Parts: sequence; structure tokens; C-alpha cells
Amino acid sequence: MASTETVQAPARLITFPPSGDCENSRWLLDYYAINYQEERHTLPFLLFTVKLNHGNAFPLYLDKNLTINGLRPMIDHFDGLAPNNKKLIPEGQEEETNRLWTRYNSDMALATVYWSYFHLLKHWKIMFDPLSIGTPGYERFSVKYLYPPPAGLLWLFKLSQQKADESLTTLRTVFAEVSQRLSDGRPYLLGDRMTIADIAFAASGAPLVLPLGYGGYPGEKGPLPSFEDAPPEFQSVVKEMLQTPAGEFVLRMYREERYR
Repeated sequence: MASTETVQAPARLITFPPSGDCENSRWLLDYYAINYQEERHTLPFLLFTVKLNHGNAFPLYLDKNLTINGLRPMIDHFDGLAPNNKKLIPEGQEEETNRLWTRYNSDMALATVYWSYFHLLKHWKIMFDPLSIGTPGYERFSVKYLYPPPAGLLWLFKLSQQKADESLTTLRTVFAEVSQRLSDGRPYLLGDRMTIADIAFAASGAPLVLPLGYGGYPGEKGPLPSFEDAPPEFQSVVKEMLQTPAGEFVLRMYREERYR
């Protein structure tokens, strides 16, 4: 007798490959074992795709009955459905978890964007893969042969040497805070279990230590530059951050937690 059971199609996750918010969303959905198919797009195609799917933010999560615009609504939705022992916002630690998440996914994430893009966007060969890996062929073509338009959209951040220097100061401060927090030997930032704060710090800190596995590519560099290709000023900061407990924590999170 033929089975009448239907298999639900995977959800869709529309992303921009190098985005920290998109990396958080991949990690979140993998952690909760959500069946999804990622659709990567570069700029400006990402913006058109989001609008065509009646969204207003990315990452954009779509399934048959649900549309979620952006990372934080995604966290709140899936964490609200999780059993207590699986929650990434543990009961009794909500305030501190959310405070740290905001610190790492706002202050730190923006500083990472300002600092890394200032040093990397001027190098087409370095940025080709980070901006277009996993996207449709015509989008990779646009990045390869029409690089100024997609790069120009990112330059709208009004990047400058001063802003990059100020951002690096912020990043050093946050790495020092995390190193101090880990100095008592705790395995995670809030103690004995992983939270959204750990994921946010690892995702925002990844461009500063270049772990393998970023962007949904296990064992590969994904949408990050390689250390060998990066400019000297970028390499110098990566070497510095790798010497910190916070930098080692990012590597461990990708090595032991990201694809567990």
C-alpha cells in the first residue's frame, strides 16, 4: 500500500554569505535541528530577493506557514519552542544572556564590519569569494566582472581609517572582556552551557581569527579571507587575537560546537 504520509519541504533561509547575523542564523537552525535549505545571495541581488519574498530584513526564514525577518525574531521564535535543557537563553539567566548578546551582536559586530571591510574591500581578489560564495552563477559573475557596484554598497558604511581604528579599539576591549570572563576556567561565557551569547561572540569574532567552518562550510574557510592572502595590517591583528583566550575560544567554538 502506498504511503499517504507527506514529507515537509525544507524551510528556506535567505542569506548574505559573510554576514554575522546570517552566520548566527545558520548556527541557530543547525543547533535546533531545523530542516532548511540556505539560499545565498550577494548585493544588490539579496535586497531584491528579500523583497520578492515579501520580507523586509535578512536573514529571511521562510517555510509553508511562517516568515521570520531577521535574526532576533528567529532566536525568540525557536528558543521559545525549545525544551528547557535545549534553550539558548537559559531560564534564570535571561538578563545577562541578552546583555552579552547585544554587546557581541551589536557593538562588536558593527566594529568587526567597519574594521574588516575597511582593510579588505579594496582588494577584489580577496573579497570575491567572501561576497559571492554559494550564490548563483550570474551573481558570482557580477562580483567578478562588475566588482565596484556590490563593493560600493558596502562602502555606504562610510568607512575610514579613523572609523577602522576606533573599531579595532572596541574589538580589543571586547576580546579583553571575554578573556577575563573565561579566566576562571568556565567552558562557556555564562558558565556550563552554551547560550546565544557564545554563538554571537564566535560569529562576530570569526573574521579576527579566521576559523575553518564559517558560513556553513565545515572544514573550509567559507566566506572569510585566507590568512595568506590578507593584507599585512589584517594579518597582524589576526596574529594578535589568536594569542588571547578569547581568540582561542572562537576557534574552539568552531572546532567543537559549530557542527556537533
